[in-house]
Amino acid sequence: MRDKTIKFVGKEIRVEEKRIGDLEKIVTEFFPGSKGNINKIDIGSILEQAGFDLLYKKLPVIFPDITESDIKNSYMSEIEELVEAFIDVNFFGIKRLVKPLLGLVQVGLPQK
Repeated sequence: MRDKTIKFVGKEIRVEEKRIGDLEKIVTEFFPGSKGNINKIDIGSILEQAGFDLLYKKLPVIFPDITESDIKNSYMSEIEELVEAFIDVNFFGIKRLVKPLLGLVQVGLPQK
């Protein structure tokens, strides 16, 4: 199991790798219409929800150790670091595969 510890508003937050079923629950919580299926996430609905309320309601779902008060007292860079740690810990393998694929796509694109 992978994990990473991040400093967030003076707290040490341990970001742990989630089981597939737990990731599915998180996706369902964030995007109820998806029913846990990543392919059914509506990007438009994310943009409609964009705002501070989204941070206050959704971040504690992923990081139970943080509170609304923590979020209000954080810097955006701290939130970005938490989210990046979550992605690194839970989707490291996918990230490793995507980078070479993106490189191949770029090579295959016509040059101007």
